[in-house]
Amino acid sequence: MSLQIRREYSTDLRLPAQDSTSFGGEPLAPSGRSVPGPIVRERSRRKASILGHVLKLGLRVSLKRAVVFSMRFVRHPFLTARWIAFLGEFSERYRLGLPHDDLVRKSIPTFFLHGASSGQRLDLLLNHFDVASEVLSRRSLMALWCGGTLEMGTVSGRSENYRIQLQLADHCGARHEGAFAIRLRRQSDDYALCTVGFIFVRSGEDTYSLAIGGMQGPKGEDAKRALITATRDLGGLRPKDAALLVLQGLVAEGHAAHIIAVSNEKHVINRRRLKRRKMMRADLDSYWCDRGGVPSEPFGFCLPIADGKAVPEGNRRDQSKRAFRDIGAWFY
Repeated sequence: MSLQIRREYSTDLRLPAQDSTSFGGEPLAPSGRSVPGPIVRERSRRKASILGHVLKLGLRVSLKRAVVFSMRFVRHPFLTARWIAFLGEFSERYRLGLPHDDLVRKSIPTFFLHGASSGQRLDLLLNHFDVASEVLSRRSLMALWCGGTLEMGTVSGRSENYRIQLQLADHCGARHEGAFAIRLRRQSDDYALCTVGFIFVRSGEDTYSLAIGGMQGPKGEDAKRALITATRDLGGLRPKDAALLVLQGLVAEGHAAHIIAVSNEKHVINRRRLKRRKMMRADLDSYWCDRGGVPSEPFGFCLPIADGKAVPEGNRRDQSKRAFRDIGAWFY
């Protein structure tokens, strides 16, 4: 068993700490005083930049996607406007460049949590990026913001290597289940064994965690065989458990005692037609309970975060568990 961690980014690229500035990065104007002219011009330039990017969306995406986005804007104008304004302010504050089109098209009314209001869904998304700016380096955040795929690390089993990737949830079939997603792939043929959509959440003034919006296994006739083979190759560690360990490691510095997960009832697929809902085969409630989860509102479950301290020696399964958790803990 070997662990390969790609540590491409240095800590000096971390995002600047928040101070007494406005969200856009300019100093707050004292009460009763007008905002200086250069700041007004900068804000106008920023708004024009993101507005032009949105208006030209139809030139970059398919006609169907452009029409759906336009209809969503007509139906939820204030919600969509708030999201677009945030994209412009956030990208300018951290110098990330213009957001990827899939971030612009993010469907807030169908995002993450069934039964929540549109305003609550938007707050979840805004808070996610707020925490992400603290957890990830600026270079990692910029790559995701622009739609890139980050290689978090590789774990070797008996006969196969397994890669962990971090990407926008929109790019791996988990658009409604999170803002980001991690994907476990078999390296030899790039076969996806598990995909987990999630968002970062603030669990206290000085702590953060994450919430899992859904877990997806492989598709196709060979899916079951692929999972069995990978589990044996990793000493008995199931791919979905490996992905869960990566997520636990990712929030290791957040000092939270648990991570959050949506239940079957809260999963966003319940918003879809009955035919579509029947396509969800995973019993999330059963899986969360098996991992020590307890029912908790408003998402559904709280799962304890396993102790990251492990003895140096152990069987192949223990080594696999430690390797996957370390991938998340060492990544920034």
